[in-house]
Order: sequence, then structure tokens, then C-alpha cells
Amino acid sequence: MKDVSGIKALGYNSWMEKFYKKYKLLEDGYSVGIISVVLSKILISKTRVVTISDETLTKNLNHHPDLTVDDYLLLDDIVGKSHFVAKDGKKTVAIVLNRRNKQLYHYALKATKSGKGLFLTSFRKTNKISIDKIRKKDKQKKVTIIKDNLP
Repeated sequence: MKDVSGIKALGYNSWMEKFYKKYKLLEDGYSVGIISVVLSKILISKTRVVTISDETLTKNLNHHPDLTVDDYLLLDDIVGKSHFVAKDGKKTVAIVLNRRNKQLYHYALKATKSGKGLFLTSFRKTNKISIDKIRKKDKQKKVTIIKDNLP
């Protein structure tokens, strides 16, 4: 049984069991999806497999209690698509409009220096206002928008 004592918002229950059953445990965390070849090149990553560590998962659960088990179980589908991509320093931010629930999701990825690891560092719901803020940062040259297929 997994130790998730750091998770304040949910505790260990059938919710987490569903996550652990769906996503394969790797050496550094859980494999939650595969990104496109294009996105892996942007990140300078040698892998397309996205991993979330236990530490990041715990932090994400605590910071975004509005996310449900259904949201987390969509991670592989969400990470596999991107309708909006922006490069912000060493991280790449992607936003997806999920067709199943018509929800906008924001996720951030970071590759290790060697390019052998690719980590999901943040996952949350988002909205048009947040996307417009990123677009504004692009105009101010604070981020670089690589793809924008959102209204």
C-alpha cells in the first residue's frame, strides 16, 4: 500500500487506488502519458514518456483540491494533446481543451538536463483569462508561444 500521508485534501482511498492502477510505476514516478514528437523536441527531451513523481503528485493534490479522480484519470489523454504551448524558461506550459468534459487543463513539463527524464510539474484546470495572461506575456517577450489553437 502506498504511503500518501502528505496528502491533506484526499487521504488514501479508492480514489488513489484508481490512479495507481491506471498509471504504471516507473523508477522516478508514474507514467501519465506520452507527448508528441514536436513537443519532445521543444523540451529537448530524449523521451516522450511523461512522469509525475510522488512528491509532485502529493503537492498537486494539496494545491488543486478541485481536481477529481476523473480529471487525473484523463491525464494520459490530456498530456497526449496540446492546443496551446508556451515556453517559459526551462519549463514548457501546455493547455488542452478536453473534448470529453469541455474543460481547459493547464499542465507544465520539464525535461532533465540530460533529456532522459520528462516530468509533469503542474496540473490544474484553467480558463480563458489565464490563457490571455500568457498571450500578454508573449507580447511582452516574457514567454514564447509556440502553438495557439485556442479561441
